Amino acid sequence: MVLTAMRDRVRKAEPEDRPFLRFFTINHLYNNPRYPDADLRIQRAALSKAINSLSMKPRIILPQALDKEQTVFAFDLRDVDWDRNDLWTEVMKAYPYGLRYDNQPDADLRDLDREVAEVTKCDIPYVRGDWFVATATRPPLYHVLLQVPTTAGELEKSLRVDVIQNFQRDQLARGGFRASGVSAQNRLVERHEALFGSYWKSYDFKPNNAKSDLAQFPLGPVFKDHPFEKLAFQHDGGELIFNLPNGLQGYMLVNGKDERIDQGPEEVVNDSLKTSGSPAIVNGQSCMACHGQGMRPFQDQIREGAGVFGEAKRKVSRLYPERKTMDDLLRQDSERFLKALDKATGPFLRTEAEKNKDIREFSEPVGEVARIYRLGDLDLATAAYELDIAKPEDLKAAIAGSRRLRELGLAPLLQAKGVVKRQEWESIGARSLYQRVALELGKGSPNRVLK
Repeated sequence: MVLTAMRDRVRKAEPEDRPFLRFFTINHLYNNPRYPDADLRIQRAALSKAINSLSMKPRIILPQALDKEQTVFAFDLRDVDWDRNDLWTEVMKAYPYGLRYDNQPDADLRDLDREVAEVTKCDIPYVRGDWFVATATRPPLYHVLLQVPTTAGELEKSLRVDVIQNFQRDQLARGGFRASGVSAQNRLVERHEALFGSYWKSYDFKPNNAKSDLAQFPLGPVFKDHPFEKLAFQHDGGELIFNLPNGLQGYMLVNGKDERIDQGPEEVVNDSLKTSGSPAIVNGQSCMACHGQGMRPFQDQIREGAGVFGEAKRKVSRLYPERKTMDDLLRQDSERFLKALDKATGPFLRTEAEKNKDIREFSEPVGEVARIYRLGDLDLATAAYELDIAKPEDLKAAIAGSRRLRELGLAPLLQAKGVVKRQEWESIGARSLYQRVALELGKGSPNRVLK
């Protein structure tokens, strides 16, 4: 039982450590026969990558499995600094699946629920792993948990990067190209040395931007006292990628004023895989999926293709390095990232037969889990397992026999291909649809921290 595993873990902990213990569960997936072991390994790896991608601590930490089936995981808030600023409360505010068992007829269940909550000093000390991966890796939780600032300037200051000074001193490396995997327009990316490794900044452009042609305007962006102002591009936004202290990557999307935004404009960038549940590229989650192996390779087209001359041409040659130099930088940054990724996800992805398999040969787990979660509707079986009902036909019988459950919106599940949308299941408010259904079925009392 999930609560039993948690109770046993907190009892083993020192009294001073117990309030910092939190848990993730994937037992509802384990109980679902549609999830083979390979899919569960991806879920566990995604959870570990998500936790470590939301940490500014220097060490990769692995969530600790508490049962032999690896469906319940423990971790310490202090290992990722989420005890500071009471960040777990922000997780609880967003969580639509919180239940308490204080009104259950089973005395053992009531006692387990009470003890875990009291010892951890938290009403909701555990959340579903798939929900966390799909929700905490995107705004607003992504920005809150990683403490992402509101402007590029603030981020750069914290990383000890001065973009303008580096431009003036030729202490950056950049490349420009006509199209990328996420944009049909010109794109420029540049690399800076940063506090924890590297800092990459892209410059993206809307269609019909008169100063987006990098061949004509290779020496942007515009800034005060720019020595090549007439040859400076004017961008409409960008993506910032920076090494975290543990070697993984953090992300930030910005508009043309370098202000943080939650998602990129679809006329500029889009995601054909719909990782976020739509073509929109959302900060964090979409970036993790796209950069599954770190920085993506590219080939500069500006060093030899810029239509500028004289001193401007020499400036271009100093800022846009030869391909081998840029390839070496990309390789260096990828190796740093892949080493950290292997530590965070390798133990969960590899079977004994795959112990020597390169981490690059595995699917990127966060994107995989997010797509399954956001794009997959709930049919009768999925809803049953999420409600901890072992037999889907029992849920079907309950819906058929309860006018209230049908009024709540579960009537479509009586049909052969009927579904409930994930967004409806999680419905924002004091109680989610899931919680109202659980209450009606006697599965527990809704518990949600109101904003």
